[in-house]
Amino acid sequence: MLYSRPDIRTNQGTLKQPIHCVGYGLHSREKVSMSLMQAPANSGVHFLRRDIDIKRAIIPASWHNLFDLHPYTVLINEYGVSISKVEPLLAALRGCGVDNVLIEVSAGEVPVLDGSSAPLVAMIQQAGIDAQRAARQGIWIDHFVAVRCGEQYGFIRPGVVPEITVDGVIPDGEHKPQLLSLHLLDHVFEREIAPARNPEADLEHGYDFIEAGNPNTAPVEAEPRFSDEFARYRIQECLGFLALTEAPICGQLYLYKPSRFLVDALLQELYVARDTWRQISYTEIDRLTGEITQTSAQKTPDRRRAG
Repeated sequence: MLYSRPDIRTNQGTLKQPIHCVGYGLHSREKVSMSLMQAPANSGVHFLRRDIDIKRAIIPASWHNLFDLHPYTVLINEYGVSISKVEPLLAALRGCGVDNVLIEVSAGEVPVLDGSSAPLVAMIQQAGIDAQRAARQGIWIDHFVAVRCGEQYGFIRPGVVPEITVDGVIPDGEHKPQLLSLHLLDHVFEREIAPARNPEADLEHGYDFIEAGNPNTAPVEAEPRFSDEFARYRIQECLGFLALTEAPICGQLYLYKPSRFLVDALLQELYVARDTWRQISYTEIDRLTGEITQTSAQKTPDRRRAG
């Protein structure tokens, strides 16, 4: 999913310049500094804990390193070193087309900043993205894959246009469920998904994120940014979780009562059902997309009338 910009679509990308920011951990309430550094092609996304001995400090951002999901996502390496609250950052990286990056953090939690992916997207865009020579890979969905977890339900199906739908999303204190479906094209991620804030941010911290003279620690706003912000944040969270796969998923995702647990179950099923997808280059994905679109257009009757 994502990667709609043609200039960064078929090739892998890394940052043109390093990014540095300071914030606070949402749960630890500790001050955290973070730096995003360039990384070579095919290296992927890695976290480096600066407060840990360098020999044990690197944590690959991979679904296979998932350790815990409650109350938030925790990644862990073979030495037991962990990093948590990674979804907004990973969503921003994948949404902006950054495949390879080294993320240095001073603690075991990614700083929350303003509670959304938006500050991270802005910093990535300001730093710029450098297209690398290596081809970008994608997971092309060939067949329908579905899971059910009690009342929760989700599936991934083939689709030319990348799409995500969340349904039955009920914010705390509300009774009316939210439904939202978005095509992940053009600048939809940065406009419609990245600004959505973590609903926990107001409850736990309010304005504690303000730090004099530091624009990266902007205050958490009291007013919602969207009428359906909870659903949008769920999409942001799910896209961040999906970024733990080794390549973007090219298909259409539907989640009823979405959660990290549901997406995790869906990824487990996807890895088990290996015949339902294939990993191919984005050049090949563009070719397949063009063929499917052309075939669909040929099958659609022309209903226009002359005169």
